[in-house]
Amino acid sequence: MTIIGIITAIIFAILISIYLGPYGGIILLAVIFGLVLSTHQRNKKMYEDIQRIKERLDIVDHNDFHMTNEDIEQELELEVLSESEQKELEKVNVEIEEELETYLNKGNDKKKDLDTDK
Repeated sequence: MTIIGIITAIIFAILISIYLGPYGGIILLAVIFGLVLSTHQRNKKMYEDIQRIKERLDIVDHNDFHMTNEDIEQELELEVLSESEQKELEKVNVEIEEELETYLNKGNDKKKDLDTDK
């Protein structure tokens, strides 16, 4: 269907150029400009409609970053807090591992003592 329209437009452009002579080219350029402008306006309207639909349905583009400075600061503060919590957890894990090693070492020492007593 699109190919038929393109072929028809080409034939129409050639006929306008032939029948109107030098004015045919100017008229043809004016028609092309009008068609391009009309297509641009329709595309712009469709884009605006799609944006309104996205807003109504709460669809968020991941590439759109519309954050205020306060939101960015809060997010950074949360990140800093999570990093400090992570460091504290690592310290606690090291302490737990040390306690576990001492407990296991004491258990092994008692076991050796029992084995030597027999």
